[in-house]
Amino acid sequence: MSTVAAKPITVAEFEQMSFERPTELVRGELVEQPMSHSQHGSVVLAVGTQLRNWARAGGHGSTFCKDSWVLTEQNPDTVCSPDCAFIRRDRLPGGKLPRGTLRIPVELAIEVLSPSDRWSKVMDKVLKYLESGTGEVWVIDPEQRTVEVFRSDLQRPLRFDEGSELTRPDLLPGFSCRVADFFANL
Repeated sequence: MSTVAAKPITVAEFEQMSFERPTELVRGELVEQPMSHSQHGSVVLAVGTQLRNWARAGGHGSTFCKDSWVLTEQNPDTVCSPDCAFIRRDRLPGGKLPRGTLRIPVELAIEVLSPSDRWSKVMDKVLKYLESGTGEVWVIDPEQRTVEVFRSDLQRPLRFDEGSELTRPDLLPGFSCRVADFFANL
């Protein structure tokens, strides 16, 4: 008896689907994501607010949060949904975010850890972003109250703790935020 492998789902097919739970496309297969909790949402909102305020004030580009898709691999396609992201205005067609999946790498992707996250899955996602051309990935840990910054040109991530001022002048000129501000309501 022979079996026929299911054809991988493409990004175009994925965009036409609807889901009851958060879902990503990983190498052509649908993968449901765990539901987030209020602390996770609070951190995502705090980070997104800081980034958006900076981006708008300086006309730097666009920010977006969860439920937005970024293509990180093709053939088979992988579509990730970062908790927050930033892309420069000059890289966007007409200076605006397109409808559907963003098919160009973002400058910054941010993942906020949840209690259900496994470190191996988070690192797999970090590598997908970096390999797709994303400049930097921040992994924010609400339990440890830290931000780890991953870049393809670094052997080790940079670590910012709750007492640190987070600045990234090469990537986000003029951006500055206390790491503690991300965890103000926790």
